[in-house]
Amino acid sequence: MSMTLMLNHSSTTLRFSLASLLLFISSTLSYQEQKPDLRAVCDVIADFGAAGDNKTEDTVAVTQALRSCSKVVLRAGRTFLLRPVELLSHRHLVVDGTIAAWRDIKTWPNSTHNVCAITGYTTPPSEAVFVPTKEALLWGVGPLLNVEISGQGTLDGQGWRWWPLKNDTSHGEYWHNCRPKLMSFGQMNVTKYGSVANLHVSGVTLQDSPFWTLTGRGLRNATFRSVIVTTRGCGYNEAPNTDGFNLQGEDVLVEDSFVRNGDDCVPIFPPSQNILVRNVTCTCGNPPVAIIWPASNHILGPYPYNVGDVENVRFDHILLRGTSSGLAIKSLPPFIGRARNISFTNLVLDDVKIGMALNFFAQNMAQEVEEVGSSASSVLIENVTGTVSVKGDKHGIGAGHINCLSTQPCTGLRLVNVTLSSSAPGTQVAAYTCMNANGTYTGCSPAPCGW
Repeated sequence: MSMTLMLNHSSTTLRFSLASLLLFISSTLSYQEQKPDLRAVCDVIADFGAAGDNKTEDTVAVTQALRSCSKVVLRAGRTFLLRPVELLSHRHLVVDGTIAAWRDIKTWPNSTHNVCAITGYTTPPSEAVFVPTKEALLWGVGPLLNVEISGQGTLDGQGWRWWPLKNDTSHGEYWHNCRPKLMSFGQMNVTKYGSVANLHVSGVTLQDSPFWTLTGRGLRNATFRSVIVTTRGCGYNEAPNTDGFNLQGEDVLVEDSFVRNGDDCVPIFPPSQNILVRNVTCTCGNPPVAIIWPASNHILGPYPYNVGDVENVRFDHILLRGTSSGLAIKSLPPFIGRARNISFTNLVLDDVKIGMALNFFAQNMAQEVEEVGSSASSVLIENVTGTVSVKGDKHGIGAGHINCLSTQPCTGLRLVNVTLSSSAPGTQVAAYTCMNANGTYTGCSPAPCGW
């Protein structure tokens, strides 16, 4: 089944196939068919002897429950102290209590399923060094089918134990790239659509992840609804790399959710298509963003670095408070690909640093890379209003920047009703800065790029 987003520039209309969207959402709610060898519903305390006292480790009890039962309940009012637990296909985990991450980071298990680079993003493949990563608190690898996580409880990653390690340079890139995620579906180097299918996460609070909060690779038909992502630290310096929903796949819905963190709110990695992110609040970190630089699988395929597109993505009805920008698309060479048919509609900006940040060369560097590159086309930015802090940005103050390669210019950009004002009394929003970008605009202040 396919969820289709269409951009029609002649009429500036956006059409989303809600029928197919509802079909795949309903499929995630109807898969609770009990396998013959599984019990229907289990309580990990009553049926498997979990303590739920935040003192006794309950990893074994929860693992046994997930292996034995279709539906596993972690009851309200109890705290389950866990090391990493594997999620299996055809399971429904109900988290009404609290899952507390294992407190001793030195004995947090390494993964036999995922690896992380202890070298930088742009290190040549022949020189890259990979090691087993720390496993996510809740994790599952493909093929992973028909998984639901719901409830009114909390997953507490206690990331504040890990965040100070970003200043530990004795490990090179290890502590930067290899900290555990809070929840991870799939494998970082497996991006085939459907390796994780029919995934539904709703209601839970994801708190203080050590690294990316909720990660998915190879998704197909995935929904994330009414999920709260929060960190006690605000912004990168206090809660580094705590991405909210870090996703790659097709037919994905993120809605009615809240993210307070220290990095990207809802980053979409390539290859991805048919993504809808709506009714989401982002604060402290970065905005929702389409990305063309996934370091995770850059050593695969016929090219020395990853090639992939992000297309048919809509960010709609997003509230941004105190984020680095109001909207963004970013690409870091030497990764190559296209951001195509991307729309940002109905955004409200509250004291964000700059209005927009569209980068298609070395991020935050006015330097072109001619050998390979990324590009954007058919990008619609419509009904964006609010305030920017006008504190300055080397690409442009206030309004933001749209910077592309001369060899890979950005085309077909359209801005409609984009109005930015300053949050500082008596100051004006400066004009956008632009490189190798062309498009049209209607009803915008300030006017973009001299178009």
